[in-house]
Amino acid sequence: MRASILTEDLLEFETPLWADLDPVARLELQAELQQMVLPGGSVLFQEGDPADALYMLVSGALGVSIQGSHGEQKRVARIFPPETIGEMALISHAPRSASVTALRDSVLLKLTREAFERLVKRCPTVMVYLSRLLADRLRTTTRSAPITFKPTTFAIVPVTQGVEVADFAHAFLEEMRRSHGRRIDLLDAMPSEEDENWLYRFEAGRESVIYVASETSGSWTGRCIRHADHVMFLACPGQPLALEAEALASAVSSWRRHDLVLLQKADASRPLPAHPSLAALPVDQRIQVRAKSPADLQRLIRTSSGRAVGVVLAGGGARGFAHLGAIRALREYGFPIDLVGGTSIGSVMAATAAIQIGLDEAKDLMREAFVRNPPLNDYTLPLIALVRGKKVDARLFEHFGDRNIEDLWLPFFCVSSNLTTGTTHVHRQGPLWRALRASLAIPGLLPPVIEPEGVLVDGAMMNNLPADIMADLQRGPVLGIDVARDVAFTTAGEEEKKAPFLRRLLGLPAQAPDIVSLLYRAATISSDAQTLKARAHAALVIHPPLADVPLRGWEQFERVVEIGYDHTRDRIEAGALDLFKAA
Repeated sequence: MRASILTEDLLEFETPLWADLDPVARLELQAELQQMVLPGGSVLFQEGDPADALYMLVSGALGVSIQGSHGEQKRVARIFPPETIGEMALISHAPRSASVTALRDSVLLKLTREAFERLVKRCPTVMVYLSRLLADRLRTTTRSAPITFKPTTFAIVPVTQGVEVADFAHAFLEEMRRSHGRRIDLLDAMPSEEDENWLYRFEAGRESVIYVASETSGSWTGRCIRHADHVMFLACPGQPLALEAEALASAVSSWRRHDLVLLQKADASRPLPAHPSLAALPVDQRIQVRAKSPADLQRLIRTSSGRAVGVVLAGGGARGFAHLGAIRALREYGFPIDLVGGTSIGSVMAATAAIQIGLDEAKDLMREAFVRNPPLNDYTLPLIALVRGKKVDARLFEHFGDRNIEDLWLPFFCVSSNLTTGTTHVHRQGPLWRALRASLAIPGLLPPVIEPEGVLVDGAMMNNLPADIMADLQRGPVLGIDVARDVAFTTAGEEEKKAPFLRRLLGLPAQAPDIVSLLYRAATISSDAQTLKARAHAALVIHPPLADVPLRGWEQFERVVEIGYDHTRDRIEAGALDLFKAA
């Protein structure tokens, strides 16, 4: 529509394009504007399209993306009111350099090239003003940091039968107000006499808005989703996906984040799994929430709003026991652990945190698994590896065999190295024990794990501290705990002191590490490149002092746990971890 019938609110709206124009030029510009409404999920224009207009965003949000070298869509920026987009189209006939998608229902003002040219003839100063605006935009773009996801609007949508949506939504609201302040409100319907502009005014007066849909489909449900930055699909464990909710799978936007929230019973000792039909929903995470659990709700709020603490644990043989001490210190000082990931023995320690077993139980489990009855001594003819790996398989299956990664209390991942493709393989679903087995498979020591994706071995070969994988989730700050950085082999370990006569007979150096220790170190050593990569993606990486702990020093279990505890406690008391405090 033309400017003459624009609403008064839009005419008074201050946009960067006309904010500093003289009154005459401003009125001339307003006369050429056209209002348009773009539903959430709609494409404003595609990369390569002819550039024929500039747009000013009045309400809503837009996402800017470009096509990557492998055909993937790379997110470049988010546009919020009162930003403009497509300024170059007014002075250049070059095609669009990026794609723009409406992340929510949006209202825009459009200025075509033809209208702009008419305007310049009447008010030449507009061209000078636009050139300055373009220069400022280019300068800002070249200095801008990568975009982060900070949602301010949320949608709660049931996807199975039996969900008490209202009770959950009000509990979520109260917990969110407790941690984020009172400028947060809930909306479960829109007044019948109001239009879309009413929703925008409602949002503008609040820090965050929680949209609540009582049904799995319908016009209000669709509006809730279109207005949300983050969508929570609510489900009861074991209940199938509602027929009306099947359409949600095709309505998912890559710019909008979606989580599946499974509502567990208050006294659940472990999460009940989701019905297989819910796998049709392409969600980013599965989040487990126990009924009447403020702690679980607060974790959901942190995970949804970009304030979650992701903890990443490195591999490092027996030095990995330090992770148990670090976790103990974090818990004692009230630091949340919302998401966990790891590599090699770090993946095993991360799994104990994801299961949420107590520290004493975790220590007993690790002591039994690695100290009292070491699993890496079933040696065989080294056709594939030095040990059969049967004891490792049995131990992992004993402790983790009936659990799937997606059914843990905390979101979890671990990494292995895919020798077939030469890439890092990230395990986010499927049997937990088998993912851990792949992450632990030190080449030459343990047989690899053969999967359809390829031949999988110890993740430390390619990424011993996967802080980048955790950071890519954009859920909040990442804390890395690196137990492999310290030097090794500075003194002869117990294994090197064995068989001195045989070493002399074979002409081998008395102080040289044995083959098993060499394989451990080769698989878990942190290169300078890996360390820099971890530091670049983690808000903080801590390094418990473990240089005098042999990689196979399983007998030093208690001492290593205490080193991890003492070092993490000291860093906490020094204020190094203040960033990770719960909001």
